[in-house]
Amino acid sequence: MAADVHHISLRVSNARRLLKDLVDRFHFSSFAERVEKGVKQFAVRSGSAIFVVNERTAGENGELSQAGLRNHESGVIARRNGFSANCHHLYDYSDLDTHVDSVCNVAFEVEDVDSSLERVVRAGGRVLTDIKVTEDEKGSVTHAVVQSPIGNVVHTLLDKKLYKGLFLPGFEASGASRMTKSTGRLSHFDHVTYACPMSSSPPILEWYERCLGLKRFLVNRDESEDQGFIVQGADVGMRLKAFEYWKCAKEGLRMPGSSPDVKPKVKFVIAEPLPGQGPNQVETFLEQHGGPGIQHIGLHTPDIISSTRQLRAAHVQLLKPPDTYYSEIGKLSEINQVGQCLTALRENGVLLDAEADATDNDTRNNNQRYLMQVFTKPIFDEDTFFLEIIQRCGATGFGAGNITALWRSVQAYLDQREQLDNSKNKLSQ
Repeated sequence: MAADVHHISLRVSNARRLLKDLVDRFHFSSFAERVEKGVKQFAVRSGSAIFVVNERTAGENGELSQAGLRNHESGVIARRNGFSANCHHLYDYSDLDTHVDSVCNVAFEVEDVDSSLERVVRAGGRVLTDIKVTEDEKGSVTHAVVQSPIGNVVHTLLDKKLYKGLFLPGFEASGASRMTKSTGRLSHFDHVTYACPMSSSPPILEWYERCLGLKRFLVNRDESEDQGFIVQGADVGMRLKAFEYWKCAKEGLRMPGSSPDVKPKVKFVIAEPLPGQGPNQVETFLEQHGGPGIQHIGLHTPDIISSTRQLRAAHVQLLKPPDTYYSEIGKLSEINQVGQCLTALRENGVLLDAEADATDNDTRNNNQRYLMQVFTKPIFDEDTFFLEIIQRCGATGFGAGNITALWRSVQAYLDQREQLDNSKNKLSQ
């Protein structure tokens, strides 16, 4: 599997609590950590999906330290910050830090940091950390950090061909042996979805194409190239546009071992509210997060029914799809045609959709090209970040029916939360 996304970093106030959830409930394994003065970092993985959990530090008055927020990320300790190490720090910061738990960095492993960063500079992108080489006894890693056009999200560019260690310089094998070893079925990152303000998608798409060489793709055949895919109804109204990395040989991010024949792995989606709509989940994210950012991450599994049962047994809270979903016209036929069990899907709240451009006459392709999905409830205290579990059976896009049903399930949950909060407030008055 191509290592296009090396890891994704989360910045939280209570790393131990999130680690326990990722290990005990989502069955990630805790494998590497770095704990030093002013910084705590823990790496967990399931398959090739790696999260780095960064715990925010407090200043003398108990306030969150901006230096602590900014000066830690997948790597090592910086001499310039007074820490004792023989290497530079791999920064993970932006000028738009939030004071809530947040996903802050999508790190790419690239073949050549110099050429990747040169393209960013030529395209007018902002470089946060120039090229540095970090090393320990296991070798060296070349890296740089650039600011994305989306809130507090940054991108670390990594070249670790010369590194033979467990993870990155400065990390040691996790001492949390008490944590459950991974038995999970989550194999890799499938997609990353950004929540962004209204009408912000055009410059974001332009930035990713100019700076990193990522290309727009249509979510499904019903999408307008200009308007994107519209999810609209009485309870939800938003626009979705997607882009992805094609492993080209000369342009943009060049991944180790990439070639024009290799299909992309991780996709990126922009979700923005529609004009003239009432409050919805994207606006809820923007308000509670303090600006745009990563709203959810899709994790792929080869067996979503088994994975979902495992997650429910571990008390992971999953969103329930609309009651009418499984009785929609043609849905039962669609499920039977691909050989899935309606009862198993309904019991576990799993949604199924055929590939958008699969044709009724192409039985072979239709059987191979479908996907199944389920959302978790938000995993932070705020109604911001959540996870999606997805199984792709030949499908490369996102099913139109699933998109609408999934986003409506999120909106229904948020509406219920708001009603509950309002009831509590009335009782307390």
